[in-house]
Amino acid sequence: HNMDEISRLDLHVGDRVMIRRAGDVIPQISTVIANRRPDDARRVELPQGCPSCGSAILRQGDEVVVRCSATRDFCPAQRKEGLKHFVSRLALDVDGLGDKLIDQLVAHQLVANAADLFALTHEQLVALERMGAKSADNLLAALEIAKHTTLPRFIYSLGIREVGEATAASLAHHFGDMKTLYHANIEALEAVPDVGPIVGQSIVEFFAQPEHWKLVTALQQAGVQWPNISVVPSAELPLTGQTWVLTGTLEALPRTVAKQKLTALGAKVAGSVSAKTHAVVAGPGAGSKLEKARSLGIDVHSEADLMALLSKYSNRDET
Repeated sequence: HNMDEISRLDLHVGDRVMIRRAGDVIPQISTVIANRRPDDARRVELPQGCPSCGSAILRQGDEVVVRCSATRDFCPAQRKEGLKHFVSRLALDVDGLGDKLIDQLVAHQLVANAADLFALTHEQLVALERMGAKSADNLLAALEIAKHTTLPRFIYSLGIREVGEATAASLAHHFGDMKTLYHANIEALEAVPDVGPIVGQSIVEFFAQPEHWKLVTALQQAGVQWPNISVVPSAELPLTGQTWVLTGTLEALPRTVAKQKLTALGAKVAGSVSAKTHAVVAGPGAGSKLEKARSLGIDVHSEADLMALLSKYSNRDET
């Protein structure tokens, strides 16, 4: 999606290219082999409108990303992606509701927003392709289970731009309930650890659109619920001001859960080790991050150490 990079490389459809591993993980085109470009190669160009709904495409400021200007209610592609995010593992985690099924639900106009998922019937589901009676029953049961969630997961599920699972957890523990978050102004939002002007403005703009709060209300009316969180001033959280890094395999606790629990205790969980890192949790298979932590003299803890720390503060609200 990075048109600046495509232009810099002068990348054409049909080119032969050199690929490298960026950050030891991501395949990245490093070079175009220009002397092997076929005669029929053509430039990569953006469409003039959204391929899904035809609305104008927008690029804000110096952002790399180009987006459809329509709302989720109007654009089928946005609607599908919003639903996929809502039911994803880090959000409401609805087992059995995959991409192809969501595509069918939208195509048959059975679901327009996330709240509609909880109004689906057995008869509607069994009429879909490759959906038998047992699969329909299992999905309805999974949706019923998903109604009972947590505030951090619910905030994340809304798909607010710039708000990942760690930020959602920080917002939940700072404000304690949805209404307080909804009414928060930019100054109140920037008081949350790791929420700067860009993230804060994105949250304000999200809730400024009436349909988003209507969705929150509709989801509550559909039975989606979560316990509010007792707010503890960030200065009083035990790990405030500390940066932690998780590396290797965590066997007793999913990495996402460990990250959420550390964030709830006031810590910032980073992806890389630096001189500012307070501690590193290293599981089996830890590599370069562990080596760098040792070279910098940073405290290294086992997963058992982490579990003991979390148990010590287990009286705090769950994330």
